[in-house]
Amino acid sequence: MSLVEVANNVLEEIRLKSQRELYRNDYHAWRHDILGYRSYEKMNEITWNCLHGDKNKTAVASANGVSKSWEMSCMIAWASSVHEPGDVTSIVTAPSIQQVEKVIWAYLKSHFGQAAARENALPGRLSEKLEWIYDGENGKTFLAYGRVPSKGKEMAVFQGVRGVKGRVFVFSDEGGAIEKDMFTAMEAVTTGSGSRATVFGNPDYPGAYWRRFWDKTRPEGRTWNTYNISAFELPTFTEELVYPEDPGMNERFLSAITSREWVENKQEIWSPEEARYKSKVLGEFPDEDDFAFFSQASIDLAYSTEIEEDKSAPLILGVDVARYGTDESVIDANRGGHVRVVDHWGKESTVETARRVHRYAIDNNAAEVRIDSTGVGGGVYDMLTSLDEFRGGDYLRVGWDNGSAAPDNSQHSNKRAYSHDSLRAQMLAGDIDLDYEDEQLREELQAITYKYTPRGAVQITPKDEIKKGLSGQSPDRLDAVIMAASDMSPWTGNQWNQYEPGTAVVQDYEDMLQFMDELPMRGAGMPLL
Repeated sequence: MSLVEVANNVLEEIRLKSQRELYRNDYHAWRHDILGYRSYEKMNEITWNCLHGDKNKTAVASANGVSKSWEMSCMIAWASSVHEPGDVTSIVTAPSIQQVEKVIWAYLKSHFGQAAARENALPGRLSEKLEWIYDGENGKTFLAYGRVPSKGKEMAVFQGVRGVKGRVFVFSDEGGAIEKDMFTAMEAVTTGSGSRATVFGNPDYPGAYWRRFWDKTRPEGRTWNTYNISAFELPTFTEELVYPEDPGMNERFLSAITSREWVENKQEIWSPEEARYKSKVLGEFPDEDDFAFFSQASIDLAYSTEIEEDKSAPLILGVDVARYGTDESVIDANRGGHVRVVDHWGKESTVETARRVHRYAIDNNAAEVRIDSTGVGGGVYDMLTSLDEFRGGDYLRVGWDNGSAAPDNSQHSNKRAYSHDSLRAQMLAGDIDLDYEDEQLREELQAITYKYTPRGAVQITPKDEIKKGLSGQSPDRLDAVIMAASDMSPWTGNQWNQYEPGTAVVQDYEDMLQFMDELPMRGAGMPLL
């Protein structure tokens, strides 16, 4: 190598070192120069303090659609790029591994591609094990890990990923569902000089542990930076130009955050005093006395629980039949707690709906089909239980009447309240696995509210009122999930003599004849459950 080449290499090394030093002290410059991204004023203020501020711990509660997960992924990419390999190790966590893998890690992969396209290749590589690895002369160095420790293992898992120099950056998404032990582990690994912790999330759950960080009279509140981001602070309302020199890029940015139309719609259907409005529009914690039936903790647990579908387990189908307008008919399948919407369609004739349900039940060897038999669903139920076309199929047909009595009317006002509570209890016990991608079901769960009757029994808010909070949509998916997943043992038991009066048990035609021969005293009339 000539002296000129050596000199050029030395100069390039000096230039890169100087550039890295510049970017190490200016996250926003790195984000723009390397990835080509910018953000709005409020987010810039927050991210600067997350990475460069005096306090090393920052919690951010935000409205929906403020680009929090995207911004967090950019900060992770910055931390892994501007420091020498081994100087800083980032721990990326969330309540569920799906959030880390399908959101944060997916964004990181996008950043790798974007940086490469701009000829600014990021260091190292991302593995399928949620690791960011740098292959250097001395072997592998881990720049970042995606980790969701099991309960009780938080400290051990976090302590095991300290960097060579002991500097750790912790990035946590969905902070509202993070429990106390996880925050304790974050505190323990960020004691080193230069270590930092950043937590983003929605303030949906008033009882969430991190809410205490906003109470500045508490020790935790005095050691954490805290911010709230309202939808009204977004460029869609402030008209701030994030990319003034590039209208196309500015439009793409606006399309990726909460729109003015979405907020205006929620203002029409949600009261400003409602918990949903406070958390999802204003980015504020709701009051403790909010009457949301499914707590955010129960929803987060059901969406993070993983139950492998066991094909040998009995398949129970819940069927909610569309009544009018934009409502959907929905089939939900439950195998041992693995619960999924398997089919849905717009309004069809009762005959076509019955055929669709019958065919799915036969093709998938369903053990039981539970159908909302009030209203138009009653016609579908009648066809499945009486017409020759629908004979065959060794599955139990059950008519479902939400207005019927609960097992204990001192606890639940009717069967609707009981079945909602049955699903909620299973969710909290970790016995229900809901589809992480099903955002419509998530919204329906969050829309359910309740009150107490004068006798102290739980009463779910009428469906017409709930529809107002769902832009006029009926909670069809949730209704099908509840039918498929509810524990019906208070009615069915295990023996014939354990059925409560009024139970409907209608099976295959031949089975029905045998059933009637064995129990002639029940007569021909089969009332609905």
